[in-house]
Amino acid sequence: MGDRRYDVWTAAGAVAAGAVLAAASVVLAAGRVPGPTWAAATVGAVVACAAITGKRAVEALGTRLAEPVERVVRRSAARNALLGPAQRVVDSRERMALSIHTAIPLPRDADPGLSSSLPEYIPRRIDSDIRAWIRAHTRTGGLVVLVGEAAAGKTRCLYEALCAEVPLWGLPHIETGAQLNALVREGVDLSQSVVWLDEFQNFFGDEALTAPSVRQLVAGRHGPVLMAATIRTEELDRLLHSTEPSTDAPEGSDAIGRRHAREVIKMLARWSPRGEATERAMRFHVDSRLSAEERTRAQALAAIDPRIEVALRGAEDERITATLAGAPELIERWTLDSGDRNGQAVITAAVVARRCGHPEVVPMEVLEALAMRALSAQAHVPLSAQWLSDAIAWAENPIEGRISALRRSATSPGVVEGFKVSDILLQHSYSAARSLVRPLLDDEGTWSTLLAHASPYAGSDIGLVADAEGRTELARRAWRRAADAGDLRAMHWLGWSCTRRGDHAEGASWFRRAIDLGDNTAMWALARCLHGSGDFTGEERWLREAASQGDASAMVDLGVALSALGRQDEAETWLRRAAGLGEAVAMANLGYLWEQRGDLTQSEHWNRQGAVVGHPGAIENLAHLLKNRGDTDEALRWYRRGAERARALMQDSPAAYRPWPGESQDQGVSDTVLGLARMLLETGRTEEAEVWFHETADRGDPRAAAALADIEIGRGEPSLALFWRRTAAESADALLTRSRHSLRASYGELGVRRHVRILRRYAECLADQGDAAGAAEWNSRGDRHTSPGSLP
Repeated sequence: MGDRRYDVWTAAGAVAAGAVLAAASVVLAAGRVPGPTWAAATVGAVVACAAITGKRAVEALGTRLAEPVERVVRRSAARNALLGPAQRVVDSRERMALSIHTAIPLPRDADPGLSSSLPEYIPRRIDSDIRAWIRAHTRTGGLVVLVGEAAAGKTRCLYEALCAEVPLWGLPHIETGAQLNALVREGVDLSQSVVWLDEFQNFFGDEALTAPSVRQLVAGRHGPVLMAATIRTEELDRLLHSTEPSTDAPEGSDAIGRRHAREVIKMLARWSPRGEATERAMRFHVDSRLSAEERTRAQALAAIDPRIEVALRGAEDERITATLAGAPELIERWTLDSGDRNGQAVITAAVVARRCGHPEVVPMEVLEALAMRALSAQAHVPLSAQWLSDAIAWAENPIEGRISALRRSATSPGVVEGFKVSDILLQHSYSAARSLVRPLLDDEGTWSTLLAHASPYAGSDIGLVADAEGRTELARRAWRRAADAGDLRAMHWLGWSCTRRGDHAEGASWFRRAIDLGDNTAMWALARCLHGSGDFTGEERWLREAASQGDASAMVDLGVALSALGRQDEAETWLRRAAGLGEAVAMANLGYLWEQRGDLTQSEHWNRQGAVVGHPGAIENLAHLLKNRGDTDEALRWYRRGAERARALMQDSPAAYRPWPGESQDQGVSDTVLGLARMLLETGRTEEAEVWFHETADRGDPRAAAALADIEIGRGEPSLALFWRRTAAESADALLTRSRHSLRASYGELGVRRHVRILRRYAECLADQGDAAGAAEWNSRGDRHTSPGSLP
C-alpha cells in the first residue's frame, strides 16, 4: 500500500512538473521574463524530485511555484490588455501615428520612390548628441524630451534618432498617462520598448501620468525603457510658470496633473556639450532655424526631394522645417488683408480660446461667440445667416490639398465635438500676430464671453491661465463654475487659491468637498492646508489617511513629520513605501535618516537611487558622503551635476525659489549649490565658488550671503563684508518669519539656530562699530525666533 501511494504521488509529481514546466515555458515567452532557457527545465526538475517527498511537499512547492507563474500571467495579460500588439520602431513610419506635421505636396513628376507624407530628413546639428545619449541608455533606459517651437522638426528628429539607435525595439501604443501608470502599477516588463510621448503636456491632464511612474521607468525597474517625448516651448513654459505656487504656499501646491508635470520636468538635465552622458533624464532644445551647416545639407537633399528645394526658396529666417510644414501659407491665410474676414475671425477665435486656456477642441458655439467679438472690434458685421458655416469651411479648406488652419474633431461618426487649430498658428500668436490676439486677450469681455459659452469643465484650465494673467477673480469664477459641475481639479485649484490668500478654512472646505466625492488625492492637499493653518494634529490625521490610500506624497510628508518627532522606525516604514513607488524625495530622506543613524552603506544606497533620477537633495547627500570618505573627485562630479540641475530649476521656476523657501522646502536645491561652492573654496577656486554662492544669495539664502561676507573679510574688505552680513541677517530674519516651523520639523532646533547665529553675528558686527542700538535690535530678533512661545 505504501509503495502504491509512493508511485501515485511520484506520478502526480511528474504530471505537475510537466504542467508547470509547460505553463512556465509559455509564460516566460509571453511575459518576457529575463533569464537563461535552462531555468524553466530546472524548475520542472525541482518539482519532479520534490514529488517523492509526499503530497504536502508537492502541494507546498506547487503553490510556491504557481505564485510567480500566476504573477507573470497576470502581468502578461495586463500588458496585452493595455497595449495590444506592439510594432517595431523601424516599422512605425506613419506620419499621423507619429504626429509629424503634414508636408507640402510632392510635384506630380517627382520620383515615385519618395514618401508622399515624409520629406527626406535633413540631418540636424544636435542629432549626434541625441543619438549618443540614446545609445548610452539602451541598457538602463531613460527619458529624453525634445523642446522647441511648433514645426521646428522635434518629432522627426527624435524618431530618426530612435530608428538609428534602437530600430528593433517595440513601440507600444500608449495614448494616456493613466495607461502608462497602470503598466507600472501592474509591474509589466517593458524591456526594450520605446514609450512614445509626443505632445508631452497632453499626458498630464485628467488621470495624469505621475512623477513616481516616470521615476520607476527611468530607474529601470521595468527593464530598459526609453521614454521619448516632445513638447512645444510655450507649453513647457506654461507648465513651469503658470502653476508656480505663491511664496506662502507649500512647494508643489498645484492641481495633481500640473504638480506631476512640474516634478517630471525637474528631473530633466539640460543638454550641454559638457553634459553628463550618465544622466537618465535629458532635455534637448531643437532650434527652429537651420544653421549654415544644416542648410548645406538641405541644399544637397534638394536635388533628391523637390519639396526641400521649395522650402529653401521660400523660407524666412532659415525656418526651413516650418516652411516644409506649410507654415508661411497657413500664416498668410490667417493674416492677409485680402483673406476671408469671417474665416480669419474664426481662426482668431480658436487661437484666442486656446491662449485663454480652453482645451484643445474648441466647440462651435465658442468659436461663434469669440469670432463675433473679433469682428466687432473691426467694426465688421457678417451679412449672411450662414456666415459661420461658410467661415469654418474656409478655415478648414486645405492649402495645397493638405494643410488646414482648423481641423474638425469627432469621437463618434457624424458628431463633431469642435475644432482644433493648427499649433503653427498658435505658436505664431506669441510673436508677430500679437496685434491680432493681444487686444482680445487684454479685454475682460473676451474672458467673460469665453466662460459664458464654454463647457463648465473647461473652466478649470481657463482659470489657470486667468490666474497666471493676474485675473484672480475671473479665475475663481471659472473654477467655481467647474467645481459646481463636479470638476475635482477645480476644487483643488479653489482650495489652493484660498490657502494662498490665507483663508485656510475655505480652502479646507473645498478639499473636503473633493474628498466627499471620492477624490483621495485631496486628502494630501487638505493635510497641507491644515499645516498652513497650524492644525498639526489634523495634518497628521489626513496624512495618515492619504498614505494608507497609497498617496506617495502623503507617505513622504508623514515620514518626514514622524522623523522630526523622533519616531524613526515608523518614519522609515513610510519613506520606504514611498521610495518603492518611485518618490525620489523619499529616497533622499531615507539616505539622510540612515546617515543620522551612522549606517553610511545604507545611506549611500538610498542616495544613489535618488541621485540617478536627478533629485538635488539626494545628489547633495551622496556628494557629501563621498567627500567625507575621501572620494573627492567623484564628490566634485556629483556636486557639479547637482548644482547645474539646481541652476536650471531656479531659472525655470524663479518664483518657487525667490524668496527662498529654506533648505527644508527646496528639495536640496540650495544645499547642492552651497556644497559645490564650499568644495571649490576649500580647493582654492575662490572666484568660481563666488559665482555659485551668488546663485543662492541673490535668491535669499542667508548661508550663501554669510559665506560671501567671510570671503570679503579674508580679502580685507570690511565694508563689503558688512554689506553681506546685513544681507545675510535680513534674509535669515525673513526666512525664519516665513518658514520657522518647517525648519524645525525637518532639522530640529539646529535648523533654526544656524540662521539665528547669522542674526547674532551681524549684531556683533554692529556692536564692534559702536552701534549698540542696532546690535540690540538684531539680538532681539534672534531671541524672538528662538522663543518657544513665538513658534507656530
